[in-house]
Amino acid sequence: MVTSTTTMSADLARSAVETAILAPSIHNSQPWRWRLRDGVLELRADLTRATPVADPDHRQLVMSCGAALFHAWVSLRAAGLAVQIDELPDGPDITHGRLATLRVIGTSAPAPGDLALASAVHHRHTDRRPFDPADLPAEVVHGLRRAAEEEGGWLDSLASREARVELSVVLAHADWIETHNPAYQAELLHWSRTDPDATDGVPRGVVVGSEEPRQSEFSLRDFDVIGEAGQQLREPRVERPGVLVLGTDGDDPESWLHAGRALARVLVVATAAGLAASPLGQAIDLESTRALVREATGGMGTAQMILRIGYPDSAAQPLPPTRRRPVTEVLDLADQAPA
Repeated sequence: MVTSTTTMSADLARSAVETAILAPSIHNSQPWRWRLRDGVLELRADLTRATPVADPDHRQLVMSCGAALFHAWVSLRAAGLAVQIDELPDGPDITHGRLATLRVIGTSAPAPGDLALASAVHHRHTDRRPFDPADLPAEVVHGLRRAAEEEGGWLDSLASREARVELSVVLAHADWIETHNPAYQAELLHWSRTDPDATDGVPRGVVVGSEEPRQSEFSLRDFDVIGEAGQQLREPRVERPGVLVLGTDGDDPESWLHAGRALARVLVVATAAGLAASPLGQAIDLESTRALVREATGGMGTAQMILRIGYPDSAAQPLPPTRRRPVTEVLDLADQAPA
């Protein structure tokens, strides 16, 4: 039950944004800006951090912001607050308008699920290393599908041999195109980081390399564009991970926000279940291959992300956390009166 109307303080806004910036984003670009105004937390796209080669229409940028929106919401829910989200309050123009606002409308005891999600947010990370070969239990996949649906998305598990072969071919084709695109490689290099103190981009510590060609059922994006991979696979084996396709019925800024929220919820639910995941984004970057992914899922809706998912290798060392920009860089409290 929701009781007593309240407002969002600067401290609450900082706490929410501290959780929001842990969200996944394309190349860890963190393309969001937050502002607290009149007790309402506003989210805007930061187009200075766009990736125009991989994401020319800013679809993945908006998805990244949608994931951050979900993180902020779950942080406030875990604090016992009832929160109203308004999406695209200024209309669909993401270049000038707000993507969303979060307004505290009262207090409401968090559900056990909210607390579990808030905890899992701090443990979620992208893991590009090989997974344990164990299959995903049907009930786990069902829970992930339900998580996507709660945020307005859908999730399809590619389990049949035919669908997996079809996706494998599409991914390999898309990967070849991007690997041989100098503009794409230059953009990837721009977001690659060797400085251990860097607060954005793809750090060396999470990049996987191998002394031998990596054998996987699905082509994996090669982030080792500098030649300094932080994770080395000495005995690569053939990988056959679980594959999930996340999508929405529509394909507009509102749908992209929903896809980002769904992606974030799926990933933290997966983390809470002991799973790890990484994107297989090549086939989603290109419109030509994105349409083929839709066919692999039976032609329903629009594919927004492909996830490689499984149980992490129990013998693997924990991954270092990927650094984020400080809250002071992304949250504007300029109009707040001093305490």
